[in-house]
Amino acid sequence: MSKANLIKTLIFSFLTNLFLYLSFPPADIGYLAWIAFVPWFLLIVTEEKYVHLNALFIGVVFFFIQLSWLRYVTVTAWVLLSSYCAAYFLLFAVCTRFIIFRLRLPLVIVAPCVWASLEFMRSFFLTGFPWFFTGHTQYKFLPVIQISDITGIYGISFIIIAVNAAIADLIIRCFARKGLPHGTFRDRNPYSGSKYIFFCVTCVFPLVILAAAVLYGIFWLKNYAPQEGPVVCMVQGNIPQDLKFDPTEEEQIQILKKYSDLSISAKDKQIDLIVWPETMIPGLLNINPEITGRKIDMLSQLTVTQLAKDLNANLLIGGVALILVGDEQFYFNSAYYYNKKGELVDRYDKIHLVPFGEFTPLKKYFPFLARLVPYEIGLTHGVKRTLFSLDTRSSGNFTFGTSICYEDTVPSLVRKFKKDGVDFMLNITNDGWFRNSAELDQHLAIMVFRAVENRICMARAANTGISSFVGPDGTIYDRLLDTVGKYREIRGMLVNQIKLLNKQGTFYTMCGDWFPIFCSAVSVSMLFVAIFKGSFRLTFYKR
Repeated sequence: MSKANLIKTLIFSFLTNLFLYLSFPPADIGYLAWIAFVPWFLLIVTEEKYVHLNALFIGVVFFFIQLSWLRYVTVTAWVLLSSYCAAYFLLFAVCTRFIIFRLRLPLVIVAPCVWASLEFMRSFFLTGFPWFFTGHTQYKFLPVIQISDITGIYGISFIIIAVNAAIADLIIRCFARKGLPHGTFRDRNPYSGSKYIFFCVTCVFPLVILAAAVLYGIFWLKNYAPQEGPVVCMVQGNIPQDLKFDPTEEEQIQILKKYSDLSISAKDKQIDLIVWPETMIPGLLNINPEITGRKIDMLSQLTVTQLAKDLNANLLIGGVALILVGDEQFYFNSAYYYNKKGELVDRYDKIHLVPFGEFTPLKKYFPFLARLVPYEIGLTHGVKRTLFSLDTRSSGNFTFGTSICYEDTVPSLVRKFKKDGVDFMLNITNDGWFRNSAELDQHLAIMVFRAVENRICMARAANTGISSFVGPDGTIYDRLLDTVGKYREIRGMLVNQIKLLNKQGTFYTMCGDWFPIFCSAVSVSMLFVAIFKGSFRLTFYKR
């Protein structure tokens, strides 16, 4: 690589990483995502050497910086997960470059399909990591994201990549015959065909889909008229993770007292449901204390029962459940539901566990991997989506479900809850693992899309923040703040009403991930044609 090309590559790579970083929280300048990929796309098409290595480099740098909050839990997982996610950047560059040169197709046709396909793959492959999708950058721009109720989050990513690709295509077209070196690009230039068709594909296509999405969003928001539902109280105790990780009995009692005292302070409010975050009850609620012989189990059960009676409110409590099967013990990350009489009604066990966070994949074959798990014991995943019935003071009866921790980032799980018939969803989480980091903001931004996709209100109780309410339109209409506006690592309660729409599911709720599946089919088809019919050329790209 010449010195000039090296400098260009470094500058363009830096710009893409800078714009991408600024697009996501904590910087949260979402509009930069619409140009963030342009420098990288120019390198993919015009450079001759080290294109794939550069793609991997861009991905590693981006994810290593953005996932830096993982260092508070495990440095090894931070490095491994960053490398794994970066591999999708490499795969994108390999597939996209191969297709555009073999079939002489512009980026604006190829890149959006391939990108949406790879984001979809990352959402479920190896249990999935649906974080840092391009569409997540737009969670504040309500007219843009409303189309998620048709395409899911992947439709937003598709449009953003299409706009980036169109800009890159126009730049390349302008300079295609002005000083570009001989070689692969000049010999197989996909931008040397009909100007009219090039204009239609590159300029009209992205503008049309963007305009259609925005107009749809404006129309939907104009007719948005939610009804007021149950009054819910989110309790945020701000218990440091260091204290929760291996507490003494006295520390467990103090944790219980903090959450109990906060809940009691809501006694004068007309509340239908009080929610404690993930694993905030220190004792076991599903086992007779006489069996365990632990004081904290007895205190926890007595406290929860008395709270429900004193407050005349239903309770949703995050804790650990223990099931004994012979000599074996199975632990679950659970949400316990109590009625106003203080009776345990039902329990939801977390279905999607965090690999190397709550369980160790392949531990049986590679025992050393257990050192990556921050728990002394592994958790067992649940198998059932539990629906809870809420009898309110004045609004009637409602059905709701709960997701635990990062489950609200899993599109398919929330969609299935909606298909089961829930009126709204709650999320209980303990993001205290990641302290006062951008992970808390990123987690909330992702939850916005679950609400829009299924047109349900979602409310979150978080131990250290960000406790919040998100409407069916994606508006974060309330969040817990202190007197100076701080919203992370604070203590308090957040009380508000759930916003409700009719029970009818959205197109996305009914049809699921049809859009990324379609993009995947198109991408595979293009790859198939490129591999087996390398001489194929669309007629309008012939000289």
